[in-house]
Amino acid sequence: MRELRLWCSGALGQRLAEAEQQVLDEVLGDIFGYHLVVVDPSCQSESLAASRIIHRVVLTVSDDGLSMPAGLLGAAERLPLQSDSIDALLLPHVLEHATDVHQVLREVDRCLVPEGHVIILGFNPFGWWGLRRLLFGWRGQVPWSLRFISLPRVKDWLSLLGFDAVHTRYFFPHPPWQVGCEGSGDALLRRLHRSHWPLLAGVWILVARKRVATLTPIKPRWRPRRALLAGGVAETREGGLHTRG
Repeated sequence: MRELRLWCSGALGQRLAEAEQQVLDEVLGDIFGYHLVVVDPSCQSESLAASRIIHRVVLTVSDDGLSMPAGLLGAAERLPLQSDSIDALLLPHVLEHATDVHQVLREVDRCLVPEGHVIILGFNPFGWWGLRRLLFGWRGQVPWSLRFISLPRVKDWLSLLGFDAVHTRYFFPHPPWQVGCEGSGDALLRRLHRSHWPLLAGVWILVARKRVATLTPIKPRWRPRRALLAGGVAETREGGLHTRG
């Protein structure tokens, strides 16, 4: 995560951080509750400011290079949080670093209250961002060496855990290099881009809500049934008694 934070201090990383912050400002303002936790923030410097949730905590494995004060230390695969205690979890590019993505999502499910929300930011593996990762990921440079996971795949994984996607969007239609797309070129890409179209976008966002578990009532059986009592006496549901034998 430290390497990604350093990359975000560069020209392309700063532009990405601004775009992610703008999207988060729109999303966080519609989520309510008592407790919000952001896990391992990378490119966002003020990612919690737009939230209406008062109690906001940053959780990270290491605060090296972190601009926000960390309130808790811990890994995403094993969150140091009580079950059913958090109203919203924000995971900015956490899945790309995770050694076990499914375990991270299981921890999200465990910690969120019913109707709680998870907000996930991820790099888009399609389009020219995915192409650059395929061409240069072997060099070991972040973020191209990270595991890019598609939005539909994460959406399916969360659905299996009992989450409903309430908001999805592809954004940041900028080429995966620092220069060459400013001014009129940048404006042209913004006009061509669509929020549901991944080919130009560098990043996606997913907001999902944890479903409330519902119980299916079982109707009692009212048919008369004989019950044997001590002493060889049988009782019926109609209230009459008779002896056996």
